[in-house]
Amino acid sequence: LAIASQVLAAESSAKVGQPVPEFSLSGLDGPPVSFRKDIRGKAPLTVFFFMTTACSACYEEIREIHEFVSKHPGKVEAWAVAVDLRGAQTVGPYQQSNRFRVKYLLDPKFSLPRAFGFHYTPSLVVVDANGVILHKKGVYAPNERVSEILRTFLR
Repeated sequence: LAIASQVLAAESSAKVGQPVPEFSLSGLDGPPVSFRKDIRGKAPLTVFFFMTTACSACYEEIREIHEFVSKHPGKVEAWAVAVDLRGAQTVGPYQQSNRFRVKYLLDPKFSLPRAFGFHYTPSLVVVDANGVILHKKGVYAPNERVSEILRTFLR
């Protein structure tokens, strides 16, 4: 039954070429953040990176995203969707010690990654200014650079 529900969830998840489903999650620094109101259209590219603070592969990829965003100001907006169960209590100190150029959303229930068909971290979604999904990556592969993926979609 669990496998059947995972297959059904994957079939109904947001796919490349489709619009990002509307969502609202708590931001690390306060009020809820809505996709349509607060994110869509703010930059030519938006990347959602699903992570946990205890994940070493997540650290490597978020560091790479930070470097890419730093080299392309105004062209890419990065959102780290932290699925840590303790939320801001864990994510706040992580951001303070690392100072990554990303904005954080808190999703301890793993609801947004599931909406994209993901069941683990790290994973990411690249979205255009119109809110259309351009790319989904659901597995850590050291030879697949996030910067190369993002560079493909920058115009």
